[in-house]
Amino acid sequence: MKKIYIVCLLLLFTNAIQAQETDIDKIVNWNFKITNKDFKIGDEVELVFSSSIEKGWSLYSSDFKGDVGPQPTIFQFSENGSFELSSGIQPIAALKKIDKNWGTEVSYFTQKAEFKAKVRLVEHSYDIFGVIKGQVCHLKKGICVPFEKTFQFN
Repeated sequence: MKKIYIVCLLLLFTNAIQAQETDIDKIVNWNFKITNKDFKIGDEVELVFSSSIEKGWSLYSSDFKGDVGPQPTIFQFSENGSFELSSGIQPIAALKKIDKNWGTEVSYFTQKAEFKAKVRLVEHSYDIFGVIKGQVCHLKKGICVPFEKTFQFN
């Protein structure tokens, strides 16, 4: 009976440590800003999605196909009539490599990441929001963690 109790405690302790290590908001910290707040209706403005990434972790970029291998970061905008997406998401200075596990080229970020998109503002009281979905990996620990993060510009 004592052995079962000790094994249960060890399992709980291990799960608590693993959950703590994979807290996505600590691994990737996102910031969202709009470049020009002095605009007229119809103007195009740039959205900047930036993040700091915990040491040892990599965030996959948005500019490769995710049909085989790691999942790229995707940005899903919620349409509400206050803006129109003018350009797709552009990763800024992503690193590239051939992923040895999948045999395909991937792009990724370490330490910091930046993505930009342009929108045309249709209403003065705009509300631009949506979801970022992606994957971060720690090669030395051999783990990958999917994530989903909401964003909002208003």
